[in-house]
Amino acid sequence: MAGLRERQKAQRRALIEKAASELFVEKGFADTTIEEIAARAVVSAPTVYNYYGTKGDLLLALVARGEEGIEEAQSDFSKKTADYAAADLIALVIRSNVNDTLSALSRELWGHVVAFVATAPDPEVAPRYLDTIASGLGAAIEAVLKAYQHEGTLSQDLDAHELAYLLTRMERIHFLNYVYLKAMTVDDLHDAIARDVAIIISPYVQKTE
Repeated sequence: MAGLRERQKAQRRALIEKAASELFVEKGFADTTIEEIAARAVVSAPTVYNYYGTKGDLLLALVARGEEGIEEAQSDFSKKTADYAAADLIALVIRSNVNDTLSALSRELWGHVVAFVATAPDPEVAPRYLDTIASGLGAAIEAVLKAYQHEGTLSQDLDAHELAYLLTRMERIHFLNYVYLKAMTVDDLHDAIARDVAIIISPYVQKTE
């Protein structure tokens, strides 16, 4: 019975998140109510409140959904160092995360996410958001950097943790450009990230004789 209840809860969450995504794009985050989300998901409003607490928490849950793929794939990436140059593999890690993120939330919905985080009166919202979008990607990049260090491809002098989170901040700047600049394509986004990764990583690549 416990397994059935968990599956039912997961199904309700999926319906609620799908309804919220659609309504946030159609009406905007500010103009969408929990009651409207519940009606479209065919659940009660108290169910939505019980699962997510607030509309803002529901929006952040959508953001977190887009980060699940990178957490699951983290160990896989660090096993591929023999197949890629360091900058290429790190760019691939970021590309995978960006694609997962855009699969979970559309470009239009990301505009609402950014606006909500920037204007939320709760001082805990921004740190929660930043931790959600940075922790999984940062950990995956850090694991790859350490794998290259272990192989001797990258300098032992670099701080893998600090560099990983620098790369996540770089990715976020380009991603925000993509959200705001409608002429920018996903390919443009990936190319811009790959160029900056190469610039940032190149000083740490060990020269081979």
